Amino acid sequence: MKKQGKIHYAWWIMVASAAIYAASVGIIVSCAPILYRAVAEDFNVGVSDISLYTSLMYLTITILLPFAGKILNKFDIRYILTIAGILNALAFGLMGTYDSVFPFYISGIALGIGSTFLIYGSIPLIMNNWFKAKVGTSLGIAMAFMGVGGAIFAQVTGVLIESIGWRSTYIVLAIIVAILILPFSIFVIRSKPEQLNMTAYGADEVEVNATKVKKAPETGVLKGVAMKSPAFYLVMLFTGLFGLASTVSFHVPNFVQSVGFTATMAATGVTFVTIGQTAGKFLLGAINDKFGIKVALFAGIGGGLIGVVALLISDSFGIGMLYAGALLFGIGFSGSTLLPPVVIREVFGGRDYASIYTTIMSASTLGVAVGTTLFSYLYDSSGSYYTVFIIVIVLFIITISSSLFSLNWKKKLNY
Repeated sequence: MKKQGKIHYAWWIMVASAAIYAASVGIIVSCAPILYRAVAEDFNVGVSDISLYTSLMYLTITILLPFAGKILNKFDIRYILTIAGILNALAFGLMGTYDSVFPFYISGIALGIGSTFLIYGSIPLIMNNWFKAKVGTSLGIAMAFMGVGGAIFAQVTGVLIESIGWRSTYIVLAIIVAILILPFSIFVIRSKPEQLNMTAYGADEVEVNATKVKKAPETGVLKGVAMKSPAFYLVMLFTGLFGLASTVSFHVPNFVQSVGFTATMAATGVTFVTIGQTAGKFLLGAINDKFGIKVALFAGIGGGLIGVVALLISDSFGIGMLYAGALLFGIGFSGSTLLPPVVIREVFGGRDYASIYTTIMSASTLGVAVGTTLFSYLYDSSGSYYTVFIIVIVLFIITISSSLFSLNWKKKLNY
């Protein structure tokens, strides 16, 4: 095996993953709402007419994710991520050239194709291949840059819109997306350590503990076997409802103002959600590595649930309660992308991880697509987020229950 050097190559894989997340989520997803209103006003249409492209993006991801595992197993991940990065940069940049709403929907579908692999399909698989120790911590650090990227580029986007207009802003952001993704996807990313004649981080310790023992094949069940088990549908329920509940984050600015706080306070509330989201990736990853997935689930989902309760009563207890709720909800929000991959591997093993993971994660993207529209409709119908928050509290309770039941079912899979 090739000498690893002072810094194990797995950590460069983590850096590359962080950059990809910062671009594909921090810019393309998180900065999109900042641009909606400027485009809508220029086109003289409603904001919902523009934001519909985001729903189409997530619906496309939902449709494609079940097939992503086969594609990832058949082709080199470097090529897949490079093509996806080019597609997303072009689709996002072209939005700055459109003169009507419909082309935005075409770009939304294209973004869905690229994001299937950039956000959901590839990175957890790569990280699981490169890390045999500190999997949760490394994945948590990489995913934290979804929030870090959003916090940084949200400010950049606001400044750009005021200085050069929304059209040029789309183009500049698209160039940044390409810069963050393509050098790493081409020159750094490798699917497995064996492609560089290396071993995974932590593999040496595993080998020392298993000296004179023949290396065992990856344990776990095939997708076909998994789908015949109730555990598969419990994990899918957990993942889908977690994604649905997480969409409350999109409504925080409107909620803050709906209960009488100022627009400035609303912006600060969003900042607290972002801080919680970013810190939550590190925190939940570390908790998983040290105490196990069950403790991480209680910390993440429990934090989100308490955060929603705090938001619900913040109009009676003041702005401090609102900020605390936003921070705690951000921690729960971070778990919606970090915890499902860990649960999936814990329940079904690594033998057919890619295929099982991409199929189950389609439930998350469907939840996001549904939640974004559903919660808006409920607010418009009632003029309050009270019903929305009660529903989310129930969703969190079902989410923690289904995840624990699925983990207990693991014993019956016999692998």
